[in-house]
Amino acid sequence: MNLTSGIVIFAPREVQAVAVPIMRHIAPENPVRIPAHITLMFPFVAYERLDAAAQTIQSICATIEPFEITLEGYGQFPGIVFMQPTNPEPIKAVFRKIYAAFPECPPYGGAFGDDIHPHVTVGEFKTEDQQRTVSLPDYAPITFRAERLHLIYDVYDEPLLGVIHSVIPFGRL
Repeated sequence: MNLTSGIVIFAPREVQAVAVPIMRHIAPENPVRIPAHITLMFPFVAYERLDAAAQTIQSICATIEPFEITLEGYGQFPGIVFMQPTNPEPIKAVFRKIYAAFPECPPYGGAFGDDIHPHVTVGEFKTEDQQRTVSLPDYAPITFRAERLHLIYDVYDEPLLGVIHSVIPFGRL
């Protein structure tokens, strides 16, 4: 069994209400394995290192105050459609602090460099034609307060639900 871990900011109900119906419309055969979220680190440390990693992340997050995230409109990567934050910098700042403590864990295994493009994925596509022809609903901007991170783990590439290892608040010692 190949357990993987990651660090995410779970989106609140208001975002889930927009994102999950889109996910189900685009890929009705795929169960939603993990609620809509913004990924900060994936893959992260081995399962055996999660307890120690959680302590380190807790120390880092104690120095970061909660912040606002506003999602407005959509963006795309090849094969991916996502809801995008209007100001990704606070999210990137959190990522950079964690990445500095875990330089052996580049985002997405280093496949896209050593920085992140914060987003909430709502659709994955097997072909460019599928992606090009998808119809996405308009949504009003959604602002929420990021108050915590979730350290999660699951079995990579298996249709199983992700499991929360730790909930780590911002700005609390």
